Amino acid sequence: MRQGRRIVAFLIGLVCVFLVSGLPLIAGPQPQGYQPLDTRYASALPVIPLEDQPFYPDLVKRADLWRHTPLGQVVGDSPRETLLNFYAVMADVGQLIEDVEASHLNDRGLFWNRQARAEMEEVQGLFDAAVASLDGSSFPLGVRSYLKDEAAIQLKHVLDFIFSSSRQIITIPDAGAMKSLNDDRSKDTQSWTLPGSSIVLSSQQKDDPVNSDFYFSADTVAAVSGMYAQISPQVADLDGQTFITGAFYQDFVHTPGRLFPPKWYLNLPAGFRSAIEAEVLFGQTLFRLVLSIIAIGMLLLLFALLIRKLIRSFRSSSRDPERIWTLDSLAWKRVVLVLPMVIATKLVELFVDDYLNFTGMPLVVLTVMFEVGFFSLVVLLVFLFMEALGRSTSELLVRMAGGHDVWRLQRTSNRVMPTCRILSGVIAIAVIYKLLLQLGLSPSLVLALSTVPGLAIGLGASKLLSNLFAGLSLQTDRPLRVGEFCEIGDKQGFLTKIGLRSVEIETVTGKVTIPNAVAEDCIINNLSRNQPAPGSAQMQGLELNLELDDDGPFNPDQINDLLTLARRYAESRPDLINPCLTVELEPDAPQRLRCIGLIDVANWRDYIELQESLTLAFNELIQRVDLCHFVLGVSYDTTDQQLTQIPVILRGIIERTAGFEVKACRLLEIAEFSYNFKCHLFSEGLTYTQFKDSIDEINRALLHELAAAEIVIPFPTAVEIQRDGD
Repeated sequence: MRQGRRIVAFLIGLVCVFLVSGLPLIAGPQPQGYQPLDTRYASALPVIPLEDQPFYPDLVKRADLWRHTPLGQVVGDSPRETLLNFYAVMADVGQLIEDVEASHLNDRGLFWNRQARAEMEEVQGLFDAAVASLDGSSFPLGVRSYLKDEAAIQLKHVLDFIFSSSRQIITIPDAGAMKSLNDDRSKDTQSWTLPGSSIVLSSQQKDDPVNSDFYFSADTVAAVSGMYAQISPQVADLDGQTFITGAFYQDFVHTPGRLFPPKWYLNLPAGFRSAIEAEVLFGQTLFRLVLSIIAIGMLLLLFALLIRKLIRSFRSSSRDPERIWTLDSLAWKRVVLVLPMVIATKLVELFVDDYLNFTGMPLVVLTVMFEVGFFSLVVLLVFLFMEALGRSTSELLVRMAGGHDVWRLQRTSNRVMPTCRILSGVIAIAVIYKLLLQLGLSPSLVLALSTVPGLAIGLGASKLLSNLFAGLSLQTDRPLRVGEFCEIGDKQGFLTKIGLRSVEIETVTGKVTIPNAVAEDCIINNLSRNQPAPGSAQMQGLELNLELDDDGPFNPDQINDLLTLARRYAESRPDLINPCLTVELEPDAPQRLRCIGLIDVANWRDYIELQESLTLAFNELIQRVDLCHFVLGVSYDTTDQQLTQIPVILRGIIERTAGFEVKACRLLEIAEFSYNFKCHLFSEGLTYTQFKDSIDEINRALLHELAAAEIVIPFPTAVEIQRDGD
């Protein structure tokens, strides 16, 4: 659940940042040196028809050439080449659109046939060649192609107005004339302005310093919408003249499709088309607004369903260690949930921008929103994809090695996943860089902004860097690996993660996070670097130290019995590998039974249960040995014959008791008030409860037999010496 919230917060934050970055671009570029067209010509000067302009014969020739051999490029090495080619091609495009629609509109079917599509592709090629002569570098990259299409048509109408309403002779210089103009100037210039307008053709390209061809300048392209707004009321009056395409732009902005509307749309009743082509909001038609709202609504509904499932995928509460084998499928499920959102976002963007053919400011706003959403989802998809790829790669490597242990998969994932996450971060940075370019930021500005994180790291992230390099050292030297049981400083537990910043160790009380730099400086005791045989699973070391009887030290016979019983028990335990047991006999120190062995556990629950089981079993063995060695004291009144009967009585009782044998019963001590027999029994094969019951029976039988033989056990005796005090 927490990770799901982080994803939502990440997406919202990323979208907000990118929207803020893109807001200045929505306002559009501010061209420098823009001057409105002067549409108020002096009435004393007559209008010079286009046919009387000196460039008209060349224009007719070029139009015919482009109509029959639509090859080559519109841009040329002089303003004359570029301007006349552009005007001729755009005039041909406007006429050919009407011809193709008129010739194929009555064909059968709701869609254009193959011949019509072939003719449309030729017209589209001419239009693309004309659009290529516009320098659209002032437009954001994400909407550049759409705004250049619109600007090309608007520029054609502006040129229609200038050429048909000019009251002066327009001389368009060729390459030689440009050279002559520069010869007469004190400083060479590579631009030319169309008389009576702000239309500039220039060979100076910001993105191509070595360019020598003439393009319509970036300022001109950015300002052409304002020029068109001035002359648009008079464009319709020019229709019918040579090279004039009066309804070109109106058809472009009121119908769907780029240049050619869908055939089914043109076959709609004229009255219905007029109704849906009515401008409703921000210059957009009713048809566009309704379909765009439906498309965006369906996209948001898809988002709601998939994001809900994505968040649920992070809510798993299972703590089963075997769950790690399912993390790869869960990661791929998240990829599958995000991928449709990425595809659907781009499809809706293409539907709105290309098919519905939004124009103007609504086009810029919607495109910025779609681009921000698309790239944000791509960043999320990159992280989820690399996560899934890392999980699957880790599992594949473990299975190829023939392993099926959880700790092996954890260890492999711990090495593979940091690499995948670093790669996903690098790819995400590249995607964000691409988005900033799409929003219109210059590469130099983006690179300048990228220095801010570097400065922050240099000033305030020294600890982060030290932990990062310490983590790389831990990964390289590998004193620790995931799944191992170890001690880092005063912390003991199972190592669950070695990250780029910290290591995570699971102790008895919880999970402890230790910075890599601290872990590297600590003394590390790895208790898992043990393998009973080459190729076998690595196991954890276990050490138990149990103090013997507090009443006094064990004698050699007791120690020997204890080691015999403890070693046999340890060898019988399949979960204790290569056990080694001994009794420590250090001077001035309590005797301890020390057990060292190997165990194979993966969590604290199993570790504690195994440790508890061994501790209880060894304590029971210590109690058994202690009870099997006892002193039997008899009074001084006991005769020699009675003393001889005592071992016989004890052996007779033990022979009747299953699971016991008499090792010795010797008169080893003549105490101050009794004869003390040291009895040495040995018991094996009984449960602890059976053993205690048998001891109870032995004691009762011994008391009964001694009483029958008139052998007296003396009362404890103390001597008190009293002196008369003065």
